[in-house]
Amino acid sequence: MKERLTILIRLFVTLLLIFVSQKIVFMVINVGHADGAPFGQCLLSLWHGLRLDTVTASYLVIIPTLVLLISCFFKRFPLRRVLRPYFWLVAILMAVVFIADTILYFFWGAKMDATELMFASKPKELFASLDWWSAATALVIVGLCSYLFYILMRRTAPETIESPKSRWSALFFLPLAVLVFLGMRGGVSKSTANPSYAYYSKHAFCNHSALNPLFNMIHSLFKAEDLDHTFNFMSHDEAAETIAPLFATDNSIADTLLNTQRPDILLITWEGGGWNMVMTHAKNYDGIDTAVAPNLQRYANEGVLFANCHASSFRTDRGVVSVLNGWPGLPTTSLMKITEKCRKLPSIAHELRKIGYKTRFVYGGDIGFTNMRCYLSETGFETVICDKDFADSRNKSNWGAPDEYTLTTSSLEPTTNSPSFTTLLTLSSHEPWEVPVRRFEDKRLNSFAYTDSCLGVMIDSLKASPRWSNLLVIIIPDHGIPTSTAQSTSEPSVAHIPMVWTGGAVRKHQPISALMSQSDLAATLLAQMGVPTDAFPLSRNVLGTEYPSRRHFANHAFKNGCNFIDSCGVTRFDCIDHSATTVEGNACDDHEMMVKAFMQHLYHLTAKL
Repeated sequence: MKERLTILIRLFVTLLLIFVSQKIVFMVINVGHADGAPFGQCLLSLWHGLRLDTVTASYLVIIPTLVLLISCFFKRFPLRRVLRPYFWLVAILMAVVFIADTILYFFWGAKMDATELMFASKPKELFASLDWWSAATALVIVGLCSYLFYILMRRTAPETIESPKSRWSALFFLPLAVLVFLGMRGGVSKSTANPSYAYYSKHAFCNHSALNPLFNMIHSLFKAEDLDHTFNFMSHDEAAETIAPLFATDNSIADTLLNTQRPDILLITWEGGGWNMVMTHAKNYDGIDTAVAPNLQRYANEGVLFANCHASSFRTDRGVVSVLNGWPGLPTTSLMKITEKCRKLPSIAHELRKIGYKTRFVYGGDIGFTNMRCYLSETGFETVICDKDFADSRNKSNWGAPDEYTLTTSSLEPTTNSPSFTTLLTLSSHEPWEVPVRRFEDKRLNSFAYTDSCLGVMIDSLKASPRWSNLLVIIIPDHGIPTSTAQSTSEPSVAHIPMVWTGGAVRKHQPISALMSQSDLAATLLAQMGVPTDAFPLSRNVLGTEYPSRRHFANHAFKNGCNFIDSCGVTRFDCIDHSATTVEGNACDDHEMMVKAFMQHLYHLTAKL
């Protein structure tokens, strides 16, 4: 069995060397996109990309591993001849993806993924940047690379291989299969392999250089969806015209909530903190009826409470995109997991960086989960603090460092004199609801009470600091959660969330009753700061002078469905059979048309990203 193990190791190492060589060629050809990235940091892409290279190589050795297992039952097995077609297939695939990715990046400055496959029927448009000579040259290079990759892989396998002395030796492949599986998965952590594994720098070119092109293509292929043809109830122009009055850009300000246009901003995204959890009362262990989140309620009474806000989705990966990018949640896919889309989304962080803000994201969990690191890099965050930065406490809960370690002022200290935009994502109020305090019998309520206590310590500490006078603190949940196992995430009440603005930068206490979606934060905040909001076509400035005269509505996406909520009632849209049903109140006559036009327009704009 030693000979078979040696063959696999040689093949695995050969694949890794091919991937490393591809990165070097990619960086040399596309150095014009380096955008000031230091040479040493670019070289680190070879190291940081090794994890995904290992994942990709693990997938590619599956077939050779099976062939070697079968060879154990033959006296003299023609190994090279059997593997020859597979080696050619892999060699051509690697060459095509590598060359296409390198050339298209030269013109587009973006990694190639499955999005380009949707244009396969229109190769003229896909390769419009290339003249015929360049295209012919590319084909020749693909042929040469294919042959080179094939020769390198072929040399790892001998012409023939003898059967082992004992056929029981085939059992050796059981632990080997476990190792290959772990390699394919990317390790034993909660997150499975995704492009975030390669992201390590604030320079996009470094991250793109580290990202294995073959892995990126295959990964995106499973995430790809023909969004532009998901819903076709009318022409795209008609859909846009139908909902245009709902989303007209409005940079005006009907009321100024802030006493400065350039505050430091701390955006706290509260895991699962729906209204039914954090704005409620319950009996504690002493039998006393008490607020579950007294600190949040106190800050709501001191600052600005947006009391009629609704979450745009039902999951963290989608809720975070709604909050930070002003993009409503999609019921059938997660934009956070589609790297190419993340790169093109509008974002609060990008807009604030344009006016001199430093951006930072703090989370106590695994930042590679659901492709989050990649998303954060593409959406404009310069500094990311995650579980690895809380080494002493990251293993104290299933999800990472509990909120008492992340909700502290130490990770928020300014590093420069520039204004700062810090987003902090909590995690303790999440299943299995295990927290280090016991205040309520209901484990879910207890976890929210714990996060609220951590929030109170943090904000009260900030109040006592000089930073408070110029600080805007925004607290908004990523989504709501059902009150019981009998309640579905599709229920409109689950979507109801509080949004609270507090801090020394807030001018006065004021309740806001306007019906709104979580995705409206982007336009509302930026308009208050005098920053143009034209980049956010699906986010509304709910404090604009024109908003009261418009039709107010909120959208709430759940798995394969969406709730359209307005003053008439709630209409539920089913993405499977494309039906619209009134589930609350008396829906207006045009509800079905409006929700269908909204869904079609949302998917059309997303497809164009």
